[in-house]
Amino acid sequence: MHVARKIFVGLAWLFVLAVAIQFLLAGLGVLGGESLEPHRQWGFIVLHLIPILMLIVAIVGRMGRIVIVLTVVLFLLVFLQPLFVDPELDPRWLRSLHVVNALFIFALGHHLAQRGTKTVRGMAVAA
Repeated sequence: MHVARKIFVGLAWLFVLAVAIQFLLAGLGVLGGESLEPHRQWGFIVLHLIPILMLIVAIVGRMGRIVIVLTVVLFLLVFLQPLFVDPELDPRWLRSLHVVNALFIFALGHHLAQRGTKTVRGMAVAA
């Protein structure tokens, strides 16, 4: 169980880093004159996979109801993210929610990483 919690923390911090990379890729695509394809692929592959792994590890590591629920919310936010850039989305202003949702994704990922780190450190002190 203790190992699973450490894995959760590692995945959570990896997720935070992955979101930062995603912002970089978006900036390159929009402001740097590069293709947005790396941004799309990174989001579909990495940012969808890590929350699934986090959820599995949170359950195995018995991280608690709050962490598990927040990890499910994180997955749902990541799952909804590509829907906000659908060209068919109307009214068009709804597409701007893609950026706002990205901020929520980053903030929640960071919160889970910090919370998990405190849990693991608390267990180390108690041992």
